[in-house]
Amino acid sequence: MKKAILCLVLCLVALPMMASTIIIGNPPDQGSGNSFPFGTAYNAEYQQVYASSAFNTGPIQITDLYLYNTQYNSGATQTPSGTYTVSLSTTSAGVGSLSPTFSDNIGLNNTQVFNGSIQQSWNFGNTLDIHFTTAFNYDPNGGNLLVDVVGNGISIPINIYYDVSSNGPFQRVYCPFGSACSTGVADTPGYGLVTGLGYNTGVPEPGTLLMMGTGLVGVVGAIRRRIL
Repeated sequence: MKKAILCLVLCLVALPMMASTIIIGNPPDQGSGNSFPFGTAYNAEYQQVYASSAFNTGPIQITDLYLYNTQYNSGATQTPSGTYTVSLSTTSAGVGSLSPTFSDNIGLNNTQVFNGSIQQSWNFGNTLDIHFTTAFNYDPNGGNLLVDVVGNGISIPINIYYDVSSNGPFQRVYCPFGSACSTGVADTPGYGLVTGLGYNTGVPEPGTLLMMGTGLVGVVGAIRRRIL
């Protein structure tokens, strides 16, 4: 019986996970870019909301954030120094309704996913990969996705201008000149950073886990009855 139970438990916890990437905002604006918040001395809060309709998936586990530098070459040779704090949440704030007050946009499940430095050598055409130390479970059926970024002690010799789109399913709010503010500027809906999100699929919903757990209990009970 112990072997049967162990097998069932392993089947429960070793659910299949598949890694993939979704890029939101392609194609980028030609010959353009924006340095907020990861390409300049941005010592403030920044938010970008992504419409849930941009995700053609079920629940996912987001593990990475990617930014691209393919359109404007500033000659930068390194990314900023300093510390960035990145948090994700599911929010009711949407494209066209993002508040200039940062705190109004943050969802109840706000989760810090990264805190640290992104400093590294850089060449035009590179992709910035911010690998999360804590993955974020996101269900598009629950609302839109909000990325919240706070920069502290940030400096850089030459700005990096990451790809942007003026027609994306997103909107951003930022502090002018990268100086700290509690109420920022909500940009034009549709304008924002072209963003890649690395994620795992196969994240079980709570109802699925409950059914599997109930089934496990039933199987164990049946095995016990056969033995007795």
